[in-house]
Amino acid sequence: MTARAVAIVVGLAFVLAGLVIVVVQLSTEAPTGITISCGNGLGAGFDEEAVRASNPAYAEVCDRLRARRLVWAVPVAGFGAVLLLGGVLVRGRRSEP
Repeated sequence: MTARAVAIVVGLAFVLAGLVIVVVQLSTEAPTGITISCGNGLGAGFDEEAVRASNPAYAEVCDRLRARRLVWAVPVAGFGAVLLLGGVLVRGRRSEP
């Protein structure tokens, strides 16, 4: 396997890993033992009004969890995109016999 093909495969794996990190659901457990759903890294699936009604501090915890998730996901996907684009755009040298 050429270095170009390895860069493409590894880059694609990192991009997909970054996307999976963003879309996996987050949850936290309250001190009372109740599980609180925080949605995914983008906030989809998070009912802020319901969480704030139970305790406003839980909504802030969910915000911090989502922010921490994005801090990891964006660099992983970005690194993968750089590898993927580098593997696609850079041509290999041809040796002349």
